[in-house]
Amino acid sequence: MNEYTRVPEEFTIDLTLDGLDMNSKDLSILRPRKEFDWDDFYRQGTPAWDTGLLEPDFQKLIDSKFLKPRCSTLEIGCGSGIEAIYMAQKRFEVTAVDCSAMAIDRAHTRAREKNVWLRIVHDDIFKFSNQNRAKYDFVYDIGFYHFIRRNFLSHYIDLLWRITKPGSFYYTLAGSDEDEFDAEYVKQFFLPTVSEDDIFNELGTLFEVIDIRHGTIYSRAKKEPFNAWSCLFRRP
Repeated sequence: MNEYTRVPEEFTIDLTLDGLDMNSKDLSILRPRKEFDWDDFYRQGTPAWDTGLLEPDFQKLIDSKFLKPRCSTLEIGCGSGIEAIYMAQKRFEVTAVDCSAMAIDRAHTRAREKNVWLRIVHDDIFKFSNQNRAKYDFVYDIGFYHFIRRNFLSHYIDLLWRITKPGSFYYTLAGSDEDEFDAEYVKQFFLPTVSEDDIFNELGTLFEVIDIRHGTIYSRAKKEPFNAWSCLFRRP
């Protein structure tokens, strides 16, 4: 038996997500065109992206002390909470959001085990931001941008505009197109990628670039990490 979690046939990366039909401004009446059940990944076991390890490139950024502790921080798509908990341990004021109830349950368990305090929220990030109206000093995602951009780039840029303010920082760790996979591999192991030029052209519409460098992103799909882009931006 293959030891890695496989993506269900009906849940490939070109499907719409629950709550993302943004033609209406009234998010309370939205209906998905097709259900995308993130919990299904966790029902099968531990998803390929949930390694239990802190991403080294993200850790380097936090440990560099470029960002000041106690700044308001939002993680988009926190999963089981590895990076969010690390930031809380470093005295950042962290809100971590994920739409998977099972991932959130694991994040709560891990936070209790580490004896750290942070706000962990089970919600769709688009609905959360629409209802919450907060703006954060630092926003980041590990692998969310490279997924959501495929069908909802303009909505994601709008989301980032609404939850940041002049002077806010945004960080993303995204799979690099320097790794070339066939379609079947991408579908089975859920590995979206993006080019450096696309990052400049897409995220550069809202942010000024501080740093885009080669990095890595870990997955249970293989022992060695995949190539990635480690990207830091500032909103002017």
